[in-house]
Amino acid sequence: MLHHQGLRKYTCNAVRKINVKNLILFVLFLGALTGAGITTYLYSKLAKIQVKNNPSEKSALLSAPNANNIPSDKYTNILLLGYGGAGHDGGLLTDSLIVVNIDRENSQVNLISIPRDLWLAIPTDWDSTTNNKINEAYAIGGNETKYANKKPEFRGDVGRGNLAKYVVNSVIGMPINYFIAVDFSGFTKAIDLLGGIEIDVPNAFDDYFYPVKGLENETCGKSAQEIADLHSKYSGFDLEKQFTCRYEHLHFDKGIQSINGTSALKFVRSRHSNESGGDFARSQRQFALLTGIKNKIISLQIITKADPVFDKLVESVKTDMDSNGIKALVNILTNSSSYTTKGIFLTDQNVLQQSKSGSGQFILVPREGVNKWTQVQNYIFSELK
Repeated sequence: MLHHQGLRKYTCNAVRKINVKNLILFVLFLGALTGAGITTYLYSKLAKIQVKNNPSEKSALLSAPNANNIPSDKYTNILLLGYGGAGHDGGLLTDSLIVVNIDRENSQVNLISIPRDLWLAIPTDWDSTTNNKINEAYAIGGNETKYANKKPEFRGDVGRGNLAKYVVNSVIGMPINYFIAVDFSGFTKAIDLLGGIEIDVPNAFDDYFYPVKGLENETCGKSAQEIADLHSKYSGFDLEKQFTCRYEHLHFDKGIQSINGTSALKFVRSRHSNESGGDFARSQRQFALLTGIKNKIISLQIITKADPVFDKLVESVKTDMDSNGIKALVNILTNSSSYTTKGIFLTDQNVLQQSKSGSGQFILVPREGVNKWTQVQNYIFSELK
């Protein structure tokens, strides 16, 4: 049985679009991941960051299921979200969900990768939930047209991040302090402004079905009757595979590869490789990518070059991190060179199992049962030790 430690307080500051001042948050996040020695630079920038609460927003009190009674002050948890953004099909669905868990006592940064196909209860109504994939939480939050009766803390731009934090909290059993959301455009800009990066590809792979932006509805020369026949025979991805012109072929060799922003995005988003497909392989690739970003930041001595590089990224990031959170993290990372980094992956090889939803979607659920997170939380806690 899950133990409840009462009500957790989630900050509901207005979510801000990133600007020159708030870009420091993005650099700070990278510092948290990498221990790249940038905290002195960040601290000097704090005076320039003016984070103001929106007086119309109230702090939300949310229950925090916690199978291990983990003290709320033992860790700082930041949820990193990657989503498509404008011009992408399902632009607010989060392709990437990673919890940056900072363990101050043991000088450890743990990257907890959350599979996007995880199936769980999401509070879509005032006093009831609906099971959806976890990557839908950010989109559901703020969608008052389809989900008009959500609680106030899950409405508007701030509600997107709050809802994503809440459902990830229910999975890992620890409160999420802050979120940082980056769209695909901002992601590719960041890599390109760094001059590209080098990544160590864990396994060679091909993906013959990587979607080409803008071709989602191409008929590929098929007639209306042919399309109707295909719809009667196939569904889901099996149907999509009949329209090969909508896709491109990706190939990555094993080992060190130099890539730009566009290739980096394809590298972490690829899902349909026979050799390295699915969310679990993507989690490994995300870890490899973050390592490549870390190495590039160190090689460029980004401490002195952050202004001209990151000032150009003006509409890439949304966050609820406030000045107190920034100061706390800077204090945590003062001795960042002593921090080590570890990846924690939730997979069907440890605590999850594959399944299908009532509508036939591929989903992942806990081995102990749908919406039962004790074993998952126990596993995460054992890996944090």
